[in-house]
Amino acid sequence: MEGNQSAAPLYLGLVSADQKTWESLLREQRGSGEQLILKDVPPGRFALQLYQDSNGNGHLDLSPRGIPLEPVGFSANPTLLKGKPAPKAAQFEHGDDDTLIDIRLHQPRGKVQKD
Repeated sequence: MEGNQSAAPLYLGLVSADQKTWESLLREQRGSGEQLILKDVPPGRFALQLYQDSNGNGHLDLSPRGIPLEPVGFSANPTLLKGKPAPKAAQFEHGDDDTLIDIRLHQPRGKVQKD
């Protein structure tokens, strides 16, 4: 994971890539650090959403236009110019072996990270 510049908790959500939205997450995992590990994931096409809960309210805050207001990243690292992508835009194939996904956290526009 790239772009983790805070000690705020990280949330990782896993959904089927065929879903239209990120609702009804198959799994949600809270953690910190540079690696989050999901176990017992069956083979299939999935999408991952990773966000940093800067204000501690347990969910990703969005603007009225759907633009993320907290650091967020997705599998396949799609562009975020139009807000959160659909799961299909962030899909990856998981087989029987381990799958390593590199996710880049994008800082909200207009926010400067303090040291």
